Amino acid sequence: MEALIYASGGVVIVTILAVVYYLTHESKYAYERKFDYGYRVALQPVSGQYEKDLSLDPYASLVTANKDGLDGLDEKEETVPMPTLEELSGGATFGTGTPLSGDLAKVDPSKLYRDDWRAQKPANVGQRFLVFGFATPEYKSDKMAIAWAPDASFNSELAPFDLHLRLVRAPSSVTVQPIDIDLKRQPEGRMELPSYVATSDEARTEGYVFALEATPTSSTAAAVSGGIFRSEWDPTGSYPKFGFVPLLMGTFLITLLAILFASPFAIATAVYLSESAPSRVREWVKPVIELLASVPTVVLGYFGLMLVAPFLQNTLAKAVGMDSGRALLTTSLIMAVLLIPTITSVAEDALRAVPQSMRDGGEALGLTLKERLRKIVLPAAKGGLTAAILLGMARAIGETMIVWILGGGAPLLPTFHGVKDTVGNLMKPVTAAPDTVAREMGNVDFQGVHYGHLFLLGLTLFVLTLVINIVGYRLGRRNAWQS
Repeated sequence: MEALIYASGGVVIVTILAVVYYLTHESKYAYERKFDYGYRVALQPVSGQYEKDLSLDPYASLVTANKDGLDGLDEKEETVPMPTLEELSGGATFGTGTPLSGDLAKVDPSKLYRDDWRAQKPANVGQRFLVFGFATPEYKSDKMAIAWAPDASFNSELAPFDLHLRLVRAPSSVTVQPIDIDLKRQPEGRMELPSYVATSDEARTEGYVFALEATPTSSTAAAVSGGIFRSEWDPTGSYPKFGFVPLLMGTFLITLLAILFASPFAIATAVYLSESAPSRVREWVKPVIELLASVPTVVLGYFGLMLVAPFLQNTLAKAVGMDSGRALLTTSLIMAVLLIPTITSVAEDALRAVPQSMRDGGEALGLTLKERLRKIVLPAAKGGLTAAILLGMARAIGETMIVWILGGGAPLLPTFHGVKDTVGNLMKPVTAAPDTVAREMGNVDFQGVHYGHLFLLGLTLFVLTLVINIVGYRLGRRNAWQS
């Protein structure tokens, strides 16, 4: 028997080590990430159309290191050449374009395009984009403006590069001060310039030449590690974001609320079964509670979706603005139902482990049942009760199906600007780490960056639940009356 116990313990340890190794090994693909950035650059009148929204300017040039970009020509660039004066006539008075190269000496005037889409690079590799700019003969003012803005959904603060927009060459016919714009401090803006008018298509490349330069500021490993502490999770966007904060925050909120809902009822039930219930009642109720722990979580999820969610939406929609029954409150309530059997069973075992002699001593002193519970039994069993709650937390942190079915699938960062705002968080959709892994794993590139981040998220959950279970186990074995 002793050998069997040691063998079982060995199997558990080997399994834990194997899981940790596998999760860690697959997480390495997150650290093969290449980083993206993108800016729109255009010449415009000093004031006028497209001044407030550069993305609407059809003649603005997009220079980007993007997951859809390639080094050299691709379909996007080949179909949109740099506009000629004839094409701009009657429609626009400015044009910009790029040679798809960062070296001005290697520019081929016959191969100029409006945009420059390039492949992403690791955090320790910089890039340089060139943008030519000119005005057409139809433009009569002696001043024009260079305008720049980040591409839609790109946040310059997230890029592990120093991003600068510099004037590389000015037309020989004008005098202008050096330009060096820090795009992290000033991600969008406008600056006046003396006008340069191209009188022929050949003269388009003899005007202003700007360079967007990305200079590395950290290693790829440091950039990836820093990125997981961000507050945005958008792995499939044009500029992917892999911040774990909203996912872990959703996990934490669901777990906390479920524990708050479940613990009072579960511990009260455990106290009743341990201290007050007749033996016949205890013999029937305890097995029933333990059987409830075996109910499939998908059943609980659909129970909440078909009954609890519609009820909450019908009763709370007008009062607090609950748009959908799939929300943090619904998820937490059903999660509490899942936790009640676990917490009750462990708590009842902890209470029954308190020696009967301690209860008899309290009774001999004339203490009532309520007083014996408050002064003797509960303090003596506090380690086991804490362990019950911690084990419930570990169960909630790893739960997938209930959150998947009832959460609503939207990352939640709660706000607390008053009582109404705080309560409103309960009515918002939520997602958590486990359901995110389950939902997205089937739609990722095998051994890609998104794939690696999901395994890294899984490793984080595994370590978190393992630590909580170990702490709960140790507390469960250490009773206050024995210390």
